[in-house]
Order: sequence, then C-alpha cells, then structure tokens
Amino acid sequence: MPLHAFVDESFSTDYVVAAAVVPAADVNAARAALRGVLRPGQRRIHFKDERPRREDQVLSVIESLEVTATVYVTKNERKARGVCLERMVPDLAAAGVSRLVLERDESLVRFDRQVLARLTREYCPGLVYEHLRAHSDLLLCVPDAIAWCWAKGGRWRQRVAGYTVESRT
Repeated sequence: MPLHAFVDESFSTDYVVAAAVVPAADVNAARAALRGVLRPGQRRIHFKDERPRREDQVLSVIESLEVTATVYVTKNERKARGVCLERMVPDLAAAGVSRLVLERDESLVRFDRQVLARLTREYCPGLVYEHLRAHSDLLLCVPDAIAWCWAKGGRWRQRVAGYTVESRT
C-alpha cells in the first residue's frame, strides 16, 4: 500500500522533526476531516497559534485518522536538520513511503534539496519529495501538531504517544 509522509519541525531545547505517515488511499478523507475543524476564513492550522480547546479539537481529529508518526529528536544546533533527515529518509524508504511533503521554509529549501537528492539516490530512488506552504496541503498541520506536542512534553506528548514513536539522535 503506497504511503505519503508529511514533515514539519519544532524547536526549543531540542530540535524535533515529525514525519506523519498516511496511507495514500486515505489522504483525501484525512484532508476533508481536517477541513472540518477550520474556522471560517482559516487557510491552515498552526498549532502554536491555537487555543487549548481548539488544540484538543484538532488532536481529536488527528487521532481519528489512519496516521502513524515518528519524531526525530536531536540537540537544537546548526546541523540538527541534516541529522534528522539522515535518520528519516531510510526509515521512510523502509516503510514504503512514495511521496514526501515538507513544510516549505525558504531558508531551508536549498539545503533540504541537496540532502534529499543524495539520500533518495541512496535509499529510495522512487521517492518523490516536495516543499509546500502549510496552506497548500492541510495534512501539513498533522506533523506540526505532533512536533509541537512532543516538544512541549507532559500531557501534550502523552496525547500523541499512542501513534508516535521517537528516534533520538
């Protein structure tokens, strides 16, 4: 079964990259479910901007989806993103992911493309990857929420722990 992965990051003390994996057959239904929690005029869900009641509402929708996630955690330093990508791409290849969508951050696109070109050649030549703005694919709110919860810790981490594993570098 083909899989799609959606990736975003959060950083505080640690650098956390979350990769949320969704079966390709469920992608449209997952987007529709998330559209159902958008407020009028809202184009995207950015977890750090939401109020607690909305955070719970969004997490409830995510929990209802066929999503699994891995968070890649390392020290928040200059090489952190590369370290996380080095761990993530082989895992995604082993899982059978065919499409990788990363939230677009203009300051990271060039770096990501260099690293991902090398890693996909080595581990999964058929993997298609792209950088999209958060409002371009609503499923990018899933790794955003998971990374935020993981970085926050406590009850937030517990909330996503049922479908999330950690890979610490």
